[in-house]
Amino acid sequence: MSDIPPGRTKPKPDKRGTRNSLSCAQCRHKHIRCDGRKPFCSRCAINAVQCTYPVSRRRGNPKSAKPTLSPVRDIHENSTSLSVQTSTVGSSSSVAPNGEIESYSTSASSFLSLYYEFFHAAHPCALPFQFFKTRLNEAKIQPLLRVMCYIGSIFDISCPSQLLESCAQRAQDSVVGIRSSIQPLTPFDVQALLLYSIAVYWCNEPESGVELLEETIRTAVALGMNKTEFAENYAEGDSVLEESWRRTWWVIYITDAHIAGSTHTYPFRTNGIEISTDLPCEEEQYEKGAIPSPRSVEDYENREFLGEDETDFSSYAELIGLTYGIDRALSPGNNADDRIYTTMAASADTSVRAWCSLLSPKKRQLIRPDGSFDEVMFKAFFIMHTYTVEIHRPLSALTHSAVESVSRCAPLAPSEKLKCNNAKERDLHTVKCTQAINSIDELLTLPTDMKNHSPFIICMIANVTIAHLSACRFIFSGHRRAKSREKIRLTMGTLKRLSEHWTLGKRTYREIGIIARELLSLAKDPPVSLVAIDLPLPDPTSPDFAALDMLPDADFDFCAFFDADAPSLTETGSFNLQ
Repeated sequence: MSDIPPGRTKPKPDKRGTRNSLSCAQCRHKHIRCDGRKPFCSRCAINAVQCTYPVSRRRGNPKSAKPTLSPVRDIHENSTSLSVQTSTVGSSSSVAPNGEIESYSTSASSFLSLYYEFFHAAHPCALPFQFFKTRLNEAKIQPLLRVMCYIGSIFDISCPSQLLESCAQRAQDSVVGIRSSIQPLTPFDVQALLLYSIAVYWCNEPESGVELLEETIRTAVALGMNKTEFAENYAEGDSVLEESWRRTWWVIYITDAHIAGSTHTYPFRTNGIEISTDLPCEEEQYEKGAIPSPRSVEDYENREFLGEDETDFSSYAELIGLTYGIDRALSPGNNADDRIYTTMAASADTSVRAWCSLLSPKKRQLIRPDGSFDEVMFKAFFIMHTYTVEIHRPLSALTHSAVESVSRCAPLAPSEKLKCNNAKERDLHTVKCTQAINSIDELLTLPTDMKNHSPFIICMIANVTIAHLSACRFIFSGHRRAKSREKIRLTMGTLKRLSEHWTLGKRTYREIGIIARELLSLAKDPPVSLVAIDLPLPDPTSPDFAALDMLPDADFDFCAFFDADAPSLTETGSFNLQ
């Protein structure tokens, strides 16, 4: 049986017996045979030492040019290629087959570039690239580096499955090492746990992701990262590192809010933890290393009383402030008592409206004057509108259907006790839901690359789309219903785009397709008015779609199905939403 690695052809026998003139410097120094592999020969890879080759003095035709990369990736790869290759091999705790070492090492710099290009902006806790690259050879940063490379590999659509599995295994081994370590953990370890929990969650292991996030929270609190003094004490005199530690706690907090929203479990896991960590600065300041004096949570909580020159807070501080308000409003938890729930919804409305009214004008514009996009404020507005739908739908006319249980992102069926019997109040909650749905659609039309957004946007879109389908089933008619088809097509297209990289996104896209087919195929009766919504309406029956392979494939175009109205569908309805 041949022992030639896959993808390599068997070399022809060399009858002349000439020596390999491409020996690395290490093998030449020891006067031992070198196989000349690049970027690491087999001996250097096995011994986990740096492998360097002398510059060739031969002349010949120049090699073909490197494929053109995006400006961001080009800068990252040019400056990390050697450093990442050295650190990933030199720090490896286990020796992989030679071909795998070579493949991983040559791809690591590309994976790190992809991490910063597509993932960092939505979860900005790691050091900015220009500062992170100076630490690539530090032992304490290796677990984090492997996790970042693994996440980057997810965005490489041409990455072979074997290499992707290798990256995943290295990241998993690093996280296992952190969790079982008897040595004191570092803030870099917390960052590794946090980022890995997000990746695992969206790679279709949500239970493991939640468990990892809970451990991340416990570890961060044990280190004291939720306290003001922590960042300065562990900053090593470096203001950028100090800012990174502040951001690490707040990204933990926002991730906790995301998972609470995705799993519909309240209050947040971080609720009740005393937090005094100062607020992050603007993203541009962080990336450049121009860190100003931090603003405190107390400053933000009293912002309505500050002078005009003191009311400008960073985008991430505004995101934190919005999440704080929602957390407080939802602190009673999932409650079936209609009075408590109604009070909770009113508190959430008050908090959100107050947050909006105190935003500075420039924070209301997601496209900056220079044409750049404010990713953090995009997330803030997306969270605001998604939670509006989440909170008000149980009190509205957007009736819950049994088929919604197919989706992991859908909330549980609301208690019958929450059913609003007052028609005017029900209409008000319905309008709040439909306005939030429209606002989400407007956000999705902005000129931005969807791959740059957090994968948690997948569940937000799914939840809002389910509510939108309910509106089409029970409320909308005529022109309004026709317009909704295009809007749902937009949200589904966005889900499909995001599902290119995240396994759970693929499942979510298929689940929403099932819900749409089930709801719309049963829409044989005319939409009813809100006043008549009290009449008993049978929920569509739902088969068991628990297994992933039972779902329609990713190429299924449910939007074409959506265009086919039921023959008996009429355009009536007294509720004026046309």
